[in-house]
Amino acid sequence: MHRYLLAFYKKGYMRFISHLDLQRLFRRSMKRARIEPAYTGGFNPHERLYIAQPLSLGFESEKDYFEIYSERLYEPSTLSEMFNSALPEGIKITFCREILLEGRKISARMDWSEYRAIFLADKRPDIEAFLAQERICILRRDKRRKKMVEREVKALIRSLECVLYSDGVSMLNMVLRSAANETLNPASLLESLCEFSGLEVSREDMRITRLDSFVEEEGELLPLSEAR
Repeated sequence: MHRYLLAFYKKGYMRFISHLDLQRLFRRSMKRARIEPAYTGGFNPHERLYIAQPLSLGFESEKDYFEIYSERLYEPSTLSEMFNSALPEGIKITFCREILLEGRKISARMDWSEYRAIFLADKRPDIEAFLAQERICILRRDKRRKKMVEREVKALIRSLECVLYSDGVSMLNMVLRSAANETLNPASLLESLCEFSGLEVSREDMRITRLDSFVEEEGELLPLSEAR
């Protein structure tokens, strides 16, 4: 048995593909490319393919991750080429390596993700004062109670900075908690920041891209592609 970690970008119209459809796309691509995956057991076996973490509909990514298992040994570069020969425009494998079989799933290893957000604003967001608040809250929908509730998220923000403000365009970089049991949606944080700064910016006006995801080891962030 062999286990492979792959990274891919998702851009353009492909940002509107759902997480479930993305899983189906990769599985169909394996069949088209004649990649031989390992299968789960039971009455309804399926390919052992696992995407690290769902990305919200409408978000792009420069580097997202998934892993597959196979009974067959592949050269990582060959496996990437096989996938790319069957993938549509807007999605491309950019990295592949074999990883240890006994390691935890990558979805359980992720700790943080880095995002870039671009939106129109008539002034620069007041990030310094926003982060200086004792509490930072976002609104999120409570599925059980079916209403919007406040959630305190200051501890889930590792960094937030404006890297460009020019001609009414803001570009922000942020590193946010992205663990299996604790995730902060960048769009929700931006809505809170814009409201605090007195900016009228809707979620539909934000262009958000996930740049990479990380494992935290001894206080340092290590990209998933380099994690042991």
